[in-house]
Amino acid sequence: MTYRLVWAGLCLMCVSAGVCRAQAPQTSDNDQLDTLVSPAAPNRYTFTVYWENDGAILKRNNASDRHYTNGNAITLAHQPDWARGFADVASLGENFDRTAAGYIIGQLIFTPESTAVSSLLSKDRPYAGYLFGGVYLQRANDHTFDHAQLDIGVVGPSSQADHFQNDIHDWLDLDEPKGWNNQIGDEVTAQLLLRRKWRIDLAPVELADTHLSQQLIPQAELAVGSVYRHVSAGATWRIGHNLPDDFGPGRLADVSSATGAPTPGRGAYLFGRVSGRAVEHNLFLEGNSFKDSHGVDADPFVGEIQAGVAAFCHYNGWVIEANYSQTFITRQFQGQDGPDSFGAVMFSASRGF
Repeated sequence: MTYRLVWAGLCLMCVSAGVCRAQAPQTSDNDQLDTLVSPAAPNRYTFTVYWENDGAILKRNNASDRHYTNGNAITLAHQPDWARGFADVASLGENFDRTAAGYIIGQLIFTPESTAVSSLLSKDRPYAGYLFGGVYLQRANDHTFDHAQLDIGVVGPSSQADHFQNDIHDWLDLDEPKGWNNQIGDEVTAQLLLRRKWRIDLAPVELADTHLSQQLIPQAELAVGSVYRHVSAGATWRIGHNLPDDFGPGRLADVSSATGAPTPGRGAYLFGRVSGRAVEHNLFLEGNSFKDSHGVDADPFVGEIQAGVAAFCHYNGWVIEANYSQTFITRQFQGQDGPDSFGAVMFSASRGF
């Protein structure tokens, strides 16, 4: 089951954090820290687990069980020679010298506000599940990053979202959602996502004899397909010690960049993100595209604010990274009762071979 992989990743994150602390050299000398980092390899593999949930485990300050209630995914990225062909595709004058490819499997779950009612709630969003797999290509230079992703999936009972949520609620001794018989119907989906980011180094901050680096990472995104159709723009700001060679913290809807080289030593940073999107289509709100189903009218503009903390370290050639964040989302459909929020964790482990 997917959730067993998620919990395994969370347990591994806790163990790895202790290992990094216990096994790292007891010195601040960067030369000794560098001995934990293997030389740069031509093909670096990165395994990542993402988990997002609006319940008490990840968001005790405002636990709920509604709307976007759970999402999990696993990805595997590497840097194969064949991915370098992506560097020259519609490069728009940019010279990209780093490339990567990746693969993703994930599941998303959506419910109305009340899951204690078995009848159809006509004024609330429908029950919906989404099971998908995808491939993506990435390219980057020192200041620009591109991500292109193609997902093929299924919505409806075949997504197994109802069984997943019921199993989790049984395991945690929670009330079982009663309205899954009203979920949207089975439908095969195809989704294309194009994203560009820019990384801007800001003036460092000296705080209590500590040198803190700052970066601003604007981004623009286009999503087309049978699941989502929207354009969005936003920016991430981060500040911390020894920032990694990437383009911001990864999340399920915006997986980590895998094009960079490992950053020696260990580091940590705080981050904040703001974004807005203009929505033309959201299947999880509007219902099935090719058959009749319950749906609601999507709001044309949606805003998000995210804040969190991230850290990484090296151990015996492995790069271990984790982050935690909370995301707050404005109303997504007409008649929605208040904004939404969810918590998220990411854990990744990478090594060159």
